[in-house]
Amino acid sequence: MIRIIWKITKVLLLLLLLLVAGVAGFLLFAPVLGGSADEQSAALIERSPNHDGDKFVNSIPTSVSTPDADEPMDVWGMISPPAGKNPSVPLPSKPFDSATFSDGDVVWLGHSTILLKTDGLTVLTDPVFYNASPIPFTVRPFPVQVPTTIEQLPAIDVVTISHDHYDHLDYKAIVELDSKVGRYLVPLGVKAHLQKWGVADDKIVELDWYDAVNHQSLTFTMAPSRHFSGRSIRRATTLWGSWIIKSSALKIYFSGDSGYFDELKKIGEQFGPFDLAFIENGAYNLNWTQIHMMPEEGVQAAIDLNAKVFFPIHWGKYDLSSHGWAEPVIRAKKAAVERGVALASPLIGEVFTPTDYPVGEWWLDVQ
Repeated sequence: MIRIIWKITKVLLLLLLLLVAGVAGFLLFAPVLGGSADEQSAALIERSPNHDGDKFVNSIPTSVSTPDADEPMDVWGMISPPAGKNPSVPLPSKPFDSATFSDGDVVWLGHSTILLKTDGLTVLTDPVFYNASPIPFTVRPFPVQVPTTIEQLPAIDVVTISHDHYDHLDYKAIVELDSKVGRYLVPLGVKAHLQKWGVADDKIVELDWYDAVNHQSLTFTMAPSRHFSGRSIRRATTLWGSWIIKSSALKIYFSGDSGYFDELKKIGEQFGPFDLAFIENGAYNLNWTQIHMMPEEGVQAAIDLNAKVFFPIHWGKYDLSSHGWAEPVIRAKKAAVERGVALASPLIGEVFTPTDYPVGEWWLDVQ
């Protein structure tokens, strides 16, 4: 009996060692985790006023989690969602045709991925098309009736990245997109991930908060957001931010991920008014109120930014919190009506312009 127990113990120990070795190997070598800053990037990071010598910090004290909140995190509800939390049928969508995508057009591809064309130049934000997790098949996008694939996209002049979380920086998408992309604009430190994935150094520009770069007639300014970063155990080794995109015809604000903070008013005063503001509106929880906006705060942000049209993003693609899939837009729409804020609500894949945009409540028809 003792020998049998000892043999079982040895087998279990061996399995445990193999598991530990596998996890360690994944953390060390899996390309999805990204890379480490080279000498040039490290020097930029070290000089940043937003880096404390160890990590990047927010402009005001910020906690990633507020455990004293009244809303406990339902982790199991995210792993195994109850009926009704996620859509039970593919979400309605429109087929995207790059041949008819014209100057001034905008299309939402779900979550925080926006394709827009202005001054004849095409811009893509936070391109995420696949799994929003380093572990395959764990955080998959909701099905849509007519998905837009990377192959259907036109040539892209500029890709902007807000931060390196998996639902904003998609390893597989970057690899597939790269041949179409002329330039990447990224926060400090994020260049290392793209380098790891085979993107040429001369295609990548790293920016700090309030740095600006021109691409032909477009001006891109990376502004602060109130959030954090990280693709593995360590947090805040890369910067996070929002984007201001200015062309001869348009001024656009893209929030990335952010908790509500007074810097939004400063951005509105300095760079507004904005023709269109893409503001995060999903994956919120009372435990995360300092790093994600609640829907009503997103409406207030649109007011602070002096935005003519508010477009709620960061919803409708992944199950990333305890709320139902359509709750973000339902709450945002209600608050926008109450505050007199114009809200654009196109279908995924539906092309619109900042002056001619859908306002229907299509999510009410989804079971």
